[in-house]
Amino acid sequence: MMAADTGTTRRPGAWDLRPVDTRDDAYFVARQWEHYFGVEYRCNDQLPWPLAHILGWTDDEPDAPIDAAAYVATHEQVRIGCGVASLRTHDQTVDALPRGRFSAGALAGDRNGWLLLGAVDPAWRGRGIGRRLFEARLSWLTERGPDMMFAFGWERDGRPSSRPLFERYGFTPVQTFERYYADDTDGAKRSSCPDCGAWPSTDRECTCPTTLWALDGDAIPIRRLPNRPPTSDCYEADS
Repeated sequence: MMAADTGTTRRPGAWDLRPVDTRDDAYFVARQWEHYFGVEYRCNDQLPWPLAHILGWTDDEPDAPIDAAAYVATHEQVRIGCGVASLRTHDQTVDALPRGRFSAGALAGDRNGWLLLGAVDPAWRGRGIGRRLFEARLSWLTERGPDMMFAFGWERDGRPSSRPLFERYGFTPVQTFERYYADDTDGAKRSSCPDCGAWPSTDRECTCPTTLWALDGDAIPIRRLPNRPPTSDCYEADS
């Protein structure tokens, strides 16, 4: 006799989201950062900023953010995506903004939210995971009352990018910077780029442009953020 369906069986493509609060989760995020952008870290004893802050590994770090958070997406305990956000001071944000056709001092607020790394395993893209990671970080920052929100959007030639998400949630493109990741003037030089084939073992440079996006803290579309559990069982629209 076949067992009765209790409704507890999960679909094969189901996934969940959770905050990063363990060493294993933090090192997963660090590895994604290394793969996509070349952010250096040393296994077991060092984590890139601000992951060390999230785990409480730092006390008196001079460049410590006001606060920071990260999330991982999982499928049956296998990590398939991640996202990082931080809340920074005015001076920290002015230092982080590139030199462009704007006044960094006038653009930055006293409390500034930053959407940092966002990555999804290629095999899991197109299931709404990237959007949910984006929304989770946006919700986390919204709760902390930022004056401004910022992010760098990697412009990928002919490939999916985060541009539709920024546009969906009202971010304004401030300026696009060509070959931004090849220039070390602002400390943005990128040693890893899957699109350009730039890796520490090659002489290639990342030639991808990036767009600086900004959103006034008073204009965050709170009503568009989902007020529901972070699981694909109730939120799995394509994005």
